[in-house]
Amino acid sequence: MLGAVGAALRRLDADDRVVVAFSGGVDSAVLLDALARSWPRERIHAWHVHHGLQPQADEWLAHCAREAGRLGVHFGATRVDAPVARGINIEGWARDARYRALWAAVAASRASALLTAHQADDQLETVLMRLSRGSGVGALAGMLPAQRRAGGWLLRPLLAVPRERVVAYARARGLAWIDDPMNDDPGYLRVALRTRVIPEWTKAVPALRENVLRSAQWLREGGRALRDLAERDLREAGLEDGARALDRRALAALSAVRRDQAVRAWFGALGATMPPRKRLAEWVEQMLVADSAHAEFVHERWRFRRYRDRIEVDAAASRDAAALPVPFTFRWHGEPEIALPGWGGHLRFSPSARADSLDAEWLAAQPLALRAARGVDRLRPRAGGPSRTLKNLFQERGIPPRLRATMPALQGGGRVLYVAGIGMDRSGAPVPPNGQGIDVSWRVDAADDPRAAFPDPGPPV
Repeated sequence: MLGAVGAALRRLDADDRVVVAFSGGVDSAVLLDALARSWPRERIHAWHVHHGLQPQADEWLAHCAREAGRLGVHFGATRVDAPVARGINIEGWARDARYRALWAAVAASRASALLTAHQADDQLETVLMRLSRGSGVGALAGMLPAQRRAGGWLLRPLLAVPRERVVAYARARGLAWIDDPMNDDPGYLRVALRTRVIPEWTKAVPALRENVLRSAQWLREGGRALRDLAERDLREAGLEDGARALDRRALAALSAVRRDQAVRAWFGALGATMPPRKRLAEWVEQMLVADSAHAEFVHERWRFRRYRDRIEVDAAASRDAAALPVPFTFRWHGEPEIALPGWGGHLRFSPSARADSLDAEWLAAQPLALRAARGVDRLRPRAGGPSRTLKNLFQERGIPPRLRATMPALQGGGRVLYVAGIGMDRSGAPVPPNGQGIDVSWRVDAADDPRAAFPDPGPPV
């Protein structure tokens, strides 16, 4: 037991704090005891979640507090209110509430890891439960012994230890533990598997536990290979280095199985739950297959939007064009750059030797206005060329309709002088021989701003 706990702790630094999920059952009692023999006790926090589902819940809380005190480790508890709505899956609710409370305890205690006492028989039951529900490869791989989560490490040191060894350790150490009557209720699938199905199955296959866990390990290895391939496919589609957009053509060209794996990997990277098969098919239809120029798909807190061959994702509650700042007027006094925090960027004024740039003296004399670009406005991107509507120019650059109103347009002298993502208007009078030309450009402040994907094109030659 000490060897299993010590192996898990090697992932941590010597001065790290840890939180132990301490229900008071035999598994968590053994884990806490072994941990107290393996790690500095002043850095251990035993945490109990009081669900209030059983009449004895207060007694269990008191028992856990006593055991933590006996071992000389910190103790804390969280009380959660049982759901009152009918039809709630109690097992699922209790699990979700427990983990929310435990991760909150990790954050509050500034710990680096959460340790849970799942052991080999829990793993067997988990795999069989998921198999009975038609789960995929990732789920059938079972629980992982170590996972890096946003709040820290999630470690399961006893995951390879059979239940009988856990109980034998508890008895040898003289530990006291409590038994939850829910663990004897055959109305729960896990209990039915533990008390009825697995014992009968084991009579026919004595090595059932070892065989199933070996298969789960193979599935885990196969799943890791699939994830590596999916991540490579996403990188080749342009999704790397924190990017939130990719080229749909790269995914659409993959086989259906490989494409779906890549999409699931994208959902996983966002921290979203895996969509069921029907929902995944809807995403594929709207984002990869549909002939429309643009589409939108919302899953949980994420919004996927496609324009032509570009798919972007952002938080569903992110700011849209309706929330942009109101237009404002100003004078240019020769500044090389003007910060526009309301627009999320900077307007730049750079010296230029081009004859079709703006004359600095003329520009300084004009009242200037910055406002949202409008599709009906016109701009001449090339001197001597035709003027074109911004709608047409936006389409040519592939800028999605949802972003167009967020691209600031600079107006002065009765015309549009510059539009972010498109460039300058080149229809003004030539710069005088002794004058100074000015080119205007735009810089987005945040690298993950979707407008950053559409920098100004270079000046026409």
